[in-house]
Amino acid sequence: MIRGGRSSRTFRLRLSPAGVEMFLDCHHRLGCLVSEMLPFGTTLYCALLYLDRVEVTFVVDDLQTLPRSGLSGDRDCFVGAPASLADVLTRIADRVEAVPARPKLAALGTRICVVALKRFRLAPVNLVLEAYDQLLSDAGDNLKIAKGGRGQRDIFKPGQEDR
Repeated sequence: MIRGGRSSRTFRLRLSPAGVEMFLDCHHRLGCLVSEMLPFGTTLYCALLYLDRVEVTFVVDDLQTLPRSGLSGDRDCFVGAPASLADVLTRIADRVEAVPARPKLAALGTRICVVALKRFRLAPVNLVLEAYDQLLSDAGDNLKIAKGGRGQRDIFKPGQEDR
């Protein structure tokens, strides 16, 4: 828990209309899998936790091809999330910056967020749920999720495996 400081902050994403649709797809999928009404920041946080487990060379490749994906754009999207999301983002950025011969990228943080959402949308259900469980453990009391509903999610119901 963050003491003496802000427990949440706002993160800025620069998305295209297709990027906004991708974010909403991720958010809907996560909400359905855990049977909760979730804040948008929960989805972004889970996507980053998932990306943190992805091999860094794949992350670098995704960052290099991101401009051609049509997901980044001029639309400013502001997402509130626990301040500890910045720690996950920094950890991923540090891994990316340690890769030799990687291109220098401006606005690395927002690009990493878009790549995280892109990968999260297609992540296997069990890994999505692992990221959510890690979020519940890591962010603790800083979450804007009903405390009574945090432990009540079903692993998944029949037919949800492909969401």
